[in-house]
Amino acid sequence: MYECVQVGKDTFFMDCPSRVGIFRDGDAAWLIDSGSDKDAAKKVLGILSELGLRLEAAIVTHFHADHTGGAALLQQRTGCRLLLAEPTAPGAFPEINTALLYGAHPPKPLKGKFFLAQSARYEAAENADLPEGMLLTRLDGHAFAMLGVRTRDQVWFIGDSVASEHTFEKYKLTYLYDVEKFLQSLDTVASLEGKLFVPAHVAPFERAEDIVERNRRWVYETGDFLTELLKTPLTFESLLKRVFDQYALQMTFGQHTLLGATVRAFLTWLMDAGRVSYFCEDNLLYWKAAEQDAEGR
Repeated sequence: MYECVQVGKDTFFMDCPSRVGIFRDGDAAWLIDSGSDKDAAKKVLGILSELGLRLEAAIVTHFHADHTGGAALLQQRTGCRLLLAEPTAPGAFPEINTALLYGAHPPKPLKGKFFLAQSARYEAAENADLPEGMLLTRLDGHAFAMLGVRTRDQVWFIGDSVASEHTFEKYKLTYLYDVEKFLQSLDTVASLEGKLFVPAHVAPFERAEDIVERNRRWVYETGDFLTELLKTPLTFESLLKRVFDQYALQMTFGQHTLLGATVRAFLTWLMDAGRVSYFCEDNLLYWKAAEQDAEGR
């Protein structure tokens, strides 16, 4: 844990729960993500010291706390630039991401480091003067805006654009903001040319086809599962309880927030596809499967 793994002439990553990419450009270092917290950031700085590198910038793939948790400390200690897609609002007001999950000003259970990052000064990654051979691509869907980063060693750091088989087996659901964009990003990952792909939480891999197909299949299976549940109209809370019960998950405030947001993302996707709709009755909002799905056609 927290060891430095070299995967190219100038490309490394710190192996930890939320991996941090390290790209060596002369005597400068460019990070991909910042670690999940201050301790991870301190370990990154220790690795850079061992490599004899000064920190130039950190490209944060997306503004979730497990990717930005070390950013403020890195900037405070080194003055490095922090680069992010769509940076203005979440950089200055990090609770926006948590409010997006909750739907309002977040309560105390959602203000721990897992949900809430520290504020820092971010710049737009797309406008940055990047090292030769470094390339960015958008991989939205898991988050409102997310970046994939390729180094000139043909190593791609792809954030949370794919989930692991372990995640599907243990949790059945993985957090998504936009299901349709997630599917589009899977297509993008499948089309990328590179020698190695390094996700934040999944073991690195050389070929993307199998894991992309597994994630794509999970999306459609989850859509079918929710539609089947909605053959009987349900309120959102009743639907979420059915999901937790059938997947043998344990409800907590955090899981209600994260997985509830994911179920809502799927409802949006299914509604846009004409597969579910809603109605209001006795001051309750119900979701239901569209007639063709309810009749099994």
